[in-house]
Amino acid sequence: MPVYCSNVTHLEISYYHSLSDKKIISIVHSCPNITHLSFINSIAFSNRALELIAGSYSNLKYLNLCIDRPGGFRSFRTREVDGSGLWRIAKSCHRLEYLNISNRREYSETSICNVIRSCPRLQQLDLSFCQITDITIKEIVGSCLNLKYLNLEGCNNISKEAVDQLVSLNQNIHVENFVPIRVPSLDVIHKLARHLGIQHDAPRDVASLDNFINDELSRRLSERCILARPSLRRSDHQLGRIC
Repeated sequence: MPVYCSNVTHLEISYYHSLSDKKIISIVHSCPNITHLSFINSIAFSNRALELIAGSYSNLKYLNLCIDRPGGFRSFRTREVDGSGLWRIAKSCHRLEYLNISNRREYSETSICNVIRSCPRLQQLDLSFCQITDITIKEIVGSCLNLKYLNLEGCNNISKEAVDQLVSLNQNIHVENFVPIRVPSLDVIHKLARHLGIQHDAPRDVASLDNFINDELSRRLSERCILARPSLRRSDHQLGRIC
């Protein structure tokens, strides 16, 4: 039977791959006064668990849901966790000061922006390897005036101009691991697409068109590898006969 721990305010559960919804329900019922919650590399819970956390811990100040790498520690025990659970956190936990969702690519940019907009007290935000663009940076500029630390490692769709504007408007912020990516102009990418015979009328911005071309080139390369396999098999067979 779970022990009632009303005095516990900090709880860290790391590298636990069986952290089910049932276990989190037990935690919430046993520890009603949590303000610091860390589930580093812990999986097996679903959106239901995040919704329960949001509904039970309105005074939550610290939340760490990071994983070591995209897709890391996935198994048959992994449950569905996406932006809807994060949205409930945004709606309820307005006192949040620290949020780490690094490598959580399942969270959409809209969900991340909802959290930023709803949690103006955020001081530390780790978005490493999340699927974000300049839209998120603009949301931070408008909503997180108290932000002091921002980790953007692996966020390759963010422009230097957007980060420069953020730093100019918030001189107390420390942006870590941001590496500006030099993207060719739209005209250059259009010319490349035409030269390769790739249809490019759908994407209208530089980043989307660049990604579209990369995906198309990868697809063509895969097709060539598949077509080349029978030839390789025949060559091996012929070599075997010669030997």
